[in-house]
Amino acid sequence: MHALVIVVADLYLPEEGRGDAVALPGLERIARFATKSVLARGWRPWLAERVGCVNLADDAPALIAARCCNALKPGGVWLATPVHCIAGLASVHLEHRGLLKLSAADLAALAADFREVFKGPDFALEPLASGGFLLLGPAIADAEGIEPARCIGRSVAAALPRSPALRRLGAEIEIWLHEHPVNRARGARGELPVTSLWLWGGGMLAAGPRAPADPGVVTDRAYGSDPYLHGLWCARGAHAEELPESIAALDAAPARCSVILVELAELLAGDRRAGLGDALALLDARWLAPAAALAARGALHSLTVIANDRCLALGRHDVLKRWRRARPGLTGLA
Repeated sequence: MHALVIVVADLYLPEEGRGDAVALPGLERIARFATKSVLARGWRPWLAERVGCVNLADDAPALIAARCCNALKPGGVWLATPVHCIAGLASVHLEHRGLLKLSAADLAALAADFREVFKGPDFALEPLASGGFLLLGPAIADAEGIEPARCIGRSVAAALPRSPALRRLGAEIEIWLHEHPVNRARGARGELPVTSLWLWGGGMLAAGPRAPADPGVVTDRAYGSDPYLHGLWCARGAHAEELPESIAALDAAPARCSVILVELAELLAGDRRAGLGDALALLDARWLAPAAALAARGALHSLTVIANDRCLALGRHDVLKRWRRARPGLTGLA
């Protein structure tokens, strides 16, 4: 591989959070030698520019995700992320495990039932291969929303869309999903129920053909199940691939640049007993430590790790800066 980019899409630390609670030798090694920067606009515009799609860097996330869909009507479009929220004594909050990916069967069933229950031309759900939906509807003012990953561990009330129409729709969706047959089936399989669809990243789909993206270097490859990542690669005339089990598997598909998008929520989905510390340790062992080892032996021209709006960029000769001290755990992202 010429270059490797690892994006941890759902790791956003509160300022008061402890960053040194879990030993992460791979991240610590990368952070020790890397050049650090803050991505004021987040990882999405950075990635669009990194792979040559500069003309898409300012587009709303939902508009990028919509690049994977054909024949969508002009109007408002939002990402509708399935979530499992937890009701506390004083508020409702979201945990990493609550960011859900639904099967194609569950997506199709919910989209079809949505058409029956919410009859009329106003809103519709469009399933996405990445495990969530697009919400299609009319143009609405004040329709922007915060992505759910940025609200993990906090009350969700302040993160709701400002638009009264979207707030009302969100409340109706919660009622619709309560005791829904899809949720009963998920419960029988030991899966978390979908308590709501988190509406965010909205934009306006214009009439007429969409401006094509610069395809950039066709040997770039992407791995992961994020709707923005899928849309960005669709805009380039390619497709994002399923996340492999390890970095070693990338050798079978050589690329100028490989982009790996990892989500802690998916690492937690396989074990209901695991906590955030377990997911971070697995992230480090499966992705960050092997990437650090590749960089150390000169197998990569560059390694970039993005998490918590921080970018750690490691060049081929940066590992020679041995006078730098390692910082424990996630504090290397500070």
